[in-house]
Amino acid sequence: MIEHATVPHRLWAGADLRRTSVLGPGVLVLAIALIVNLATVRAADATDKIQPTITLSADRNPLDVDHRTAVVTGTVTATMPDGSTGPLTGQQVEVTPDVGAGQSRTLTTDGDGHFSLAITPDDRYTIVEAVIKETDQVASARAPQLWLEVRQTAARALSCEVTPTRVTKTTPITVTGRVTYDTGAGPVPLTGRNIVVRDDKNFQVLGTAPLNAAGAFSATVPITAEPGYHPLYVAPDIPSDDLYFSPVNCGNAEGNVPVVVAPGTPQFANFNVAFNEPHRAGVIGSIESPLGPNGEVLFYHMENLPITIEWSRSGRTHWQRLGQLVTMNNGLFGTRDRGLPESESDPFPARGGYFRARFDGNDFLYPTTSPVVRAR
Repeated sequence: MIEHATVPHRLWAGADLRRTSVLGPGVLVLAIALIVNLATVRAADATDKIQPTITLSADRNPLDVDHRTAVVTGTVTATMPDGSTGPLTGQQVEVTPDVGAGQSRTLTTDGDGHFSLAITPDDRYTIVEAVIKETDQVASARAPQLWLEVRQTAARALSCEVTPTRVTKTTPITVTGRVTYDTGAGPVPLTGRNIVVRDDKNFQVLGTAPLNAAGAFSATVPITAEPGYHPLYVAPDIPSDDLYFSPVNCGNAEGNVPVVVAPGTPQFANFNVAFNEPHRAGVIGSIESPLGPNGEVLFYHMENLPITIEWSRSGRTHWQRLGQLVTMNNGLFGTRDRGLPESESDPFPARGGYFRARFDGNDFLYPTTSPVVRAR
């Protein structure tokens, strides 16, 4: 050692490499020893810390319309430096009730190592996270994320009825029914909301009505559709982003309530009876579509309508049915002796008295009767 200490300065400059090599290994050994000792100290520090574990659970999952809040409970257990395990009490835990949206809260474990937090989700899924930050005594820990799900329930409109079932374009109708939803134990009335009635043209809202304590409703709405079968959509008024309910339309398999919109009452024109053949009464006439307020034709399908021909001796009572004719294009009807080549109907038996034509109506047209015509 002394020799090494009195080595001339020129030798450290590399003039004597042999002496330099003697010193090198000693310095290296010392450096390795220092590194090993430092690693040992750090390992001792880590094993001296409390090693926590966090688990999360919810009292209900998924949530539903009748259970909108879940109590999330965390449990913190720990392994002590001496190897013993048990609940970690008085430990601060950073809890995030909605990862990515909510603010973190710092909770403290109780005597059983528990902490709890009531959570009301504002989305279909809510992620809960819990973290313990590292301190001088406690190592860091993170719980597996807890996912809370919100389950939607179908609010179903039932037993929808329309009165009257056949209306004109300007006649309001009344839709009645009730709305229920299933809690898992059976259907219960939906209350505190409205029913909404829409038509099939641009899904326009025709009207709304409240649901009473029994989930029943009665909505009187106008009809603005063209003549024909007209579907109505009747469902609870539930926003599309509602967490708990999804609306279900009332009605048939297509989810609508069919309503027949009739344009009104047709009119007979040019009804005439003549005895053109011996003992035969020939009939001719037409039935025309109802007209709108500006004289427009409201219904164009006037063919294949059944027209009943009746006879009365007095023209006032005791009308007897003679037979039936069927309209051709443009609502024309008659017996073939009246110049209607498409007609297959023979003239009726000749009877002196009064004749009339009657249309009993169908799904789209109201009944009507022609003026009375006298023949002899």
